[in-house]
Amino acid sequence: MPRLRGVLFDLDGVLIDSLPSITACMNYTLAQLGRPPLAAERVRPLIGPPLEDSAAVVLGTADPGQVEAFVATYRRRYAQTCAQESLPAAGLREVLAELSPRWPLAVATSKAEVFARQILDALAVTRHFARGGVFGRSLALDHSGKAEVVGRALAVMGGAAGLVMVGDREHDVLGAAAHGVPTIGVLHGMGSRAELEAAGARWIAADLRALPALLGRIDADERA
Repeated sequence: MPRLRGVLFDLDGVLIDSLPSITACMNYTLAQLGRPPLAAERVRPLIGPPLEDSAAVVLGTADPGQVEAFVATYRRRYAQTCAQESLPAAGLREVLAELSPRWPLAVATSKAEVFARQILDALAVTRHFARGGVFGRSLALDHSGKAEVVGRALAVMGGAAGLVMVGDREHDVLGAAAHGVPTIGVLHGMGSRAELEAAGARWIAADLRALPALLGRIDADERA
């Protein structure tokens, strides 16, 4: 890759700890549908794919009517609570404040963009993302994956050359790789080192606080 010129971030599990919020919304929805709740550790692997895909797993069926009902109920609660229940990842504000003067930053998430912006605004970090660079899915249940969202981010950031993705699940690695963007896998989120390495993450970082030094080394290596 050429000299580092920008960084894309996943949201859930990378910039925020969304497990408590998503677990609460999943279990609220299941209760409304007369189904038993899920433990947080059963919800963890459902965070990353499009919501309608995770809903089908929870329901045990891809029936469009049942999936749509699940998503509608889930989103009613999520819209009211996501800003309060989504927690900042450790070091979020400090790391973004350190990185944003050095490189343009953007978010590319499989979460609906309206909710991503709501959460980042509540955490007072939206200003760190260049040119309005928060990209997510629409509210349509079209199963669009991470590659589509990354593609929209790249169109604004001037293409893939010199960019890296920071993600915590295989979906981030594969979605970025579809555009030739390498990924830093972080270990404080929803996925494991084994998952990230199997998907092809080029680098591994323990958490957000490890990123400034790692990105500095990546940039220096590419300049050499």
